[in-house]
Amino acid sequence: MDRSGQVALVIGGTGALGAAIAARLASEGADVAFTWHRNADKAAALEKTIVAHGRRSHGAQVALDDAAAVGAFVGEVVSRFGGLDTLVYASGPAFELAFVAKVPPADWSRVIDADLKGCFHAVHAALPHLRARRGSIVAVTAAGVERAIARDILSLAPKAAITALMRAIALEEGRNGVRANCVAPGYIAGGIGQDIMDAVGPEMAATLVKAVPLRRMGTCEEIADAVAYLSSARAGYITGNTLFVSGGMEL
Repeated sequence: MDRSGQVALVIGGTGALGAAIAARLASEGADVAFTWHRNADKAAALEKTIVAHGRRSHGAQVALDDAAAVGAFVGEVVSRFGGLDTLVYASGPAFELAFVAKVPPADWSRVIDADLKGCFHAVHAALPHLRARRGSIVAVTAAGVERAIARDILSLAPKAAITALMRAIALEEGRNGVRANCVAPGYIAGGIGQDIMDAVGPEMAATLVKAVPLRRMGTCEEIADAVAYLSSARAGYITGNTLFVSGGMEL
């Protein structure tokens, strides 16, 4: 897929999935901007990776729960690169596995602010620019929105709402040429999927993987493949959908 002349913005670029996605889009010819939260070293490494593909890069530490900050960064990206063709939301806050009855209200508010509000702020700021280029949005959600996982509500609740947001955008913005889809990872060797496996311990992790029809964890590169496809012209007649990249765990 040739993205020469295109601009992509990856929200959450220094996470395991976000970094793989950003690198893939750069390898296909896009200039790539990205946000990061804490890890300046990973941000610097990602910029080097993007530049190594011969593309322009711009990363910034942005508080996603701050609408003004997100809007300012999106404006900066468009000013610097001349437009915006692809928005990828690949962020997600840290959380601990907990039964709903045991979730502290403060933790619930924190993940909603960081994840759901963060996604909305990015989409809201990017839409006018995506309309101008008839661009696309891909949100990285979770396969658990289809088949719930016990003690994973802090991850799944905002992702389910983000799925609804993408469907609403697809319905409302199709007339403007903007597409919106989701990629729903299952147990991925990197990111939240790996965090879950580490949290439950090796014995339970082996049981969870055995329950996946393909009997293995996925890779960050497989998520990047799916995002690259859905955000490309090859998926030009696909909108409002969720592509599960999960080995069949949601069945």
